[in-house]
Amino acid sequence: MPDFLQEGVAIYVALAVALAVWLGIFAFLWRLDRQVRELRRRLEQAPRDKQAAPRVTIESRKSLPETVAATNDLMTTEDRR
Repeated sequence: MPDFLQEGVAIYVALAVALAVWLGIFAFLWRLDRQVRELRRRLEQAPRDKQAAPRVTIESRKSLPETVAATNDLMTTEDRR
């Protein structure tokens, strides 16, 4: 039987694995916090316009043909209105 699976050593292996997981979580959160702080700093330093210009204009087109679904009834387009 391998040494790390013996009864007295297995608990230490489990503790080492748990410690490695916690250290990984801590390192991830620390790195994420640094990135968020950097983004906040950049946003605070960026010049702000009074009002940003729109980039997209949405227009409705009323000249599109009316779509008619195929049905079994004999109603015309005018009857549906």
